[in-house]
Amino acid sequence: MTNDSVRDRILMEIEKGKLPSGGKLAGARELARKYKVSFPMVQCAVSLLEQDGILECRPRRGTFVRDDWQNRLVRNHVVFFRNNLPWIPGFRKLLQKELPGLRFCTGFRRGMFELRTTFTIQQEREQYMDLSPYIPAELRREENCFQAPFKEFREPDGRLFGIPFIFSPRVMFFNRRILHQAGISEPAEGWSWEQFLDLLRILCGKLPPESVFSYSDAPYFWMNFIFRAGGRLIDRNGGSGVRVLLDSPGVVRGMQCLRQLRSVLRISGMQSERISFDSGRVAFAVGDRELYAKCRSVGFDDFGTVPLPAIPDGVSVTAQATDLICIRRECADESLAEQYVRFMLSERVQNLVGKASYGIPVLKKAAAASFRKEDPRDAVLFREMEHISAEYNVDSSELSVLIYYGMIRILCSERPLEEALQEFAGALRILIDTKNDLSMHGMPR
Repeated sequence: MTNDSVRDRILMEIEKGKLPSGGKLAGARELARKYKVSFPMVQCAVSLLEQDGILECRPRRGTFVRDDWQNRLVRNHVVFFRNNLPWIPGFRKLLQKELPGLRFCTGFRRGMFELRTTFTIQQEREQYMDLSPYIPAELRREENCFQAPFKEFREPDGRLFGIPFIFSPRVMFFNRRILHQAGISEPAEGWSWEQFLDLLRILCGKLPPESVFSYSDAPYFWMNFIFRAGGRLIDRNGGSGVRVLLDSPGVVRGMQCLRQLRSVLRISGMQSERISFDSGRVAFAVGDRELYAKCRSVGFDDFGTVPLPAIPDGVSVTAQATDLICIRRECADESLAEQYVRFMLSERVQNLVGKASYGIPVLKKAAAASFRKEDPRDAVLFREMEHISAEYNVDSSELSVLIYYGMIRILCSERPLEEALQEFAGALRILIDTKNDLSMHGMPR
């Protein structure tokens, strides 16, 4: 056993709660007997964990687990946004075999090497390094790797703050059993927004609203309707800098649709609690390929998929779900950064994820191998991947929080939409202009 192995054993006990925050470590000699290693080896491992900010040595009292250990950024840690993804056990084995210098973590909130989602990485883009130099040359070509999913993670100057690992369109899932019991025909491709609302109205006369449609106030949900109506919140690529588009016609149309949806479902305040579609107890839900995989894994197979309904004067666009490879700016090991990117984009890893039907691998060979040709539900997801957008375009957590709560507040209010959105957009323009002035000129003296 090496120093790193002892260090990893201690870290594993901390992550599993066997050594709680504020808890005291056993003495080095006792740990040496426990792990069957030498006393100096334990001392070295404890010293490394002190340097990492995980442990704290208090003179004449002993060594303790720091209360804030979960927030520490450690040089070789790999952290994903979720630890219960179906392909993670196989991934961990591959990582340990091919990049033994990296450690997959389950208890830390941040890692030097990460997998994050669209909205999170866009709002924290400045915290991540430029990964464009590390993409293998063969994956820069369209015939080998999907290029469209990269678009909204590349700055105008070419900086790439996240590399798509998997992506997926969002489509409408429907429960065949519930529709059949209600005497309703299954929706077909090309259905309209009014047809969708009519189906919901019928179902709301027979079922509780929460069993009719899986509604959420999360941005990844309501942005589908903004995009589908032809709207965007922010334009970061314009020649005149950041433009706020919250009061544009497309956003107004999308918000009108969301208000109609909330009215039919009798939603008045914020709505975050939902019945999961894969439980088989909900008629409709907006979901990505992960939901398709979840339904199959739990044995719920009586469902169908169809593109989202067409919104009048809108476009055939849906919100892109993306898991992204990203590396913190604090990473000082460029060689390890390149190895991590190559590993995540390798056929071995991409095929592993593709076999689980978890999203669409960005590597085209892996995507083709993952496609269930006999299943028309999967075919809908593959067709719709040509109609995706990740143009959330937020560039700070402060801005995203303001937009999120502002939009939900407007949805929950009874104010005329155009008036409310114009007022909100105007306030945001002032805030963004002020932020830009401060970044250029600093605080006035």
